[in-house]
Amino acid sequence: MRSRTAGLVLGVAATLGTLVGGVVLPDRGTGTPDDQVAGKTPPTTPTSKPSPRPTPVPSTPDGGPVTPANMLGDADFRKVGLKLTAQPSDVRLEIVACQKNETLDAIALSGPPVQRAWEGGPVVAYQQVIAARDEDEAAQIARKVLRKLEACQEAEPGVWVYGPTHSEQLDPATTASWLGQVSGELNTTGRAPKGEKINGGMAVLRRGTHVGVLAINWCSSEGDEPACVVAGKGAYQQLVTLSRAAALRLG
Repeated sequence: MRSRTAGLVLGVAATLGTLVGGVVLPDRGTGTPDDQVAGKTPPTTPTSKPSPRPTPVPSTPDGGPVTPANMLGDADFRKVGLKLTAQPSDVRLEIVACQKNETLDAIALSGPPVQRAWEGGPVVAYQQVIAARDEDEAAQIARKVLRKLEACQEAEPGVWVYGPTHSEQLDPATTASWLGQVSGELNTTGRAPKGEKINGGMAVLRRGTHVGVLAINWCSSEGDEPACVVAGKGAYQQLVTLSRAAALRLG
């Protein structure tokens, strides 16, 4: 079976390995930390217990510049059971869009983004945020990025694909959309299988004028350890909880 790997390749690859969902290249700007992978292990089904939604941030998005305070922190990952530690952020996320990879700032025609990266064992995560000129532009950027990911929800068997899109309006100014990712080994029909077996995931987030993407992969050493092929129990719910928290943190 032919397979293809989608990855977030970090400029510091020796430290961070490969993240599913995009390619990270050396940052061309001065910014600071903002819908799969082939393997051979039999799939395991993650637990799909509903997770509590984060408490909405009481303040109204002010439309100001993005700062590291608008990003997830190590504690957010610990809350969902992931022991990740922040890594150097002099890298740039490139969103995988099937035919062409683009950075969030290039899609938005904005300046350098604020960005962060984390690592913990086989798990790696990456977040990037930019500030649009107004809320209408931010909504357009978020829709454009999401459409690029959704174009990867179908592919011939043996090729990685994103799973279904799940979107939520968390409050009048905040939306979060997330897609799981599955490897070519799990794609046997041309689409992601039913259920919540994933290798990684991608989220598109907006709060006010701020737009962000969050990528997470449960196996940064694909091909080295068969146990990395499918994320463990609860991985999909971890993606959901982190996506909601990241969206609310944007403003």
